[in-house]
Amino acid sequence: MLSTIFSDRSILYVEDEIIVALEISEHLRDLGFSDVRVAHTLRAAERELEKGVPDFALLDVNLGNGERTSELGISLREQGTRVLFASGYNKGELSERLQAFDFLEKPTSHEDIRNALVRIADNGKA
Repeated sequence: MLSTIFSDRSILYVEDEIIVALEISEHLRDLGFSDVRVAHTLRAAERELEKGVPDFALLDVNLGNGERTSELGISLREQGTRVLFASGYNKGELSERLQAFDFLEKPTSHEDIRNALVRIADNGKA
């Protein structure tokens, strides 16, 4: 069922912790995403976007060296990407501009990620 929802779909996953990124990117493939693009910095994310705008994005809000993915997420949503933010902060601590986005509090489980992606796929919320 899930492989049907996400087959022929792309996702950009931005996460600065490499071990976490490896594990979660494998989980995203297991969910059926045919194109899983992983970036550890904003610059790397921009290079991945040269391949085209993804259908979904899973973005760690705070990357190393003070980088934040908020503007990237807002821009992707304006282009039709379904965006899901993840952070070690709770949603109330995020900027007001991010309150309208779907959000996962880290650490998170594979089940939480799956459920959130299904939710935004089903309701078209970007």
